[in-house]
Amino acid sequence: MYFLTSENDLRFNSRFWEDPKETFDPDTPKCEWPHCTDDGNFKAPRTRENLRNYRLFCLEHVRQYNKRWNFYEGMDMDDIERDMYKDRTWQRPTWNFGTKKKHPSHARGGFKDDFGFFNQDGSFKGEPEDDFTQFDFEQRKAFALLDLKPDVSMAELKTRYKILVKKHHPDVNNGDKDAEERFKIISQAYTLLKNTIID
Repeated sequence: MYFLTSENDLRFNSRFWEDPKETFDPDTPKCEWPHCTDDGNFKAPRTRENLRNYRLFCLEHVRQYNKRWNFYEGMDMDDIERDMYKDRTWQRPTWNFGTKKKHPSHARGGFKDDFGFFNQDGSFKGEPEDDFTQFDFEQRKAFALLDLKPDVSMAELKTRYKILVKKHHPDVNNGDKDAEERFKIISQAYTLLKNTIID
């Protein structure tokens, strides 16, 4: 059991039982609800056009005000949809990638274009000139292996094949196994493209 042993203990414990005194702050604004005299400690927006201009209410009246608040009041459905669409980007302007006019200083100095996606003036090139989309993966590999573009003619294909055969033929490379494997791959790529290219 705990016993109080000094006057200081009594004084300290007696403060616990004292009634809290209400503090009055003359600068506290009053509730803006008609005929209400409570302190206005809670903010509520005045209009949708200026959401940072507040009205001040007590807790009871801010709840009532918020229940009746309708942000879209007075707007028709088209205006509401337009406003909701702008909210997707936090009311900021947007544009499609590659359509915004580039400043001339961005043309070469803003970044390094290793893949050649942009023209000299900084505008987007769009689709690449060499359209490989009509070919499957194996055909694209064959074009890359022979270092050819998709618009190659049969004569150009044969010329390129002859150059690579002379370079990688096993007889020319003294029976080198790597050259022989390379020769087989080149021959397979040539056969595949020979059947693909329509002259």
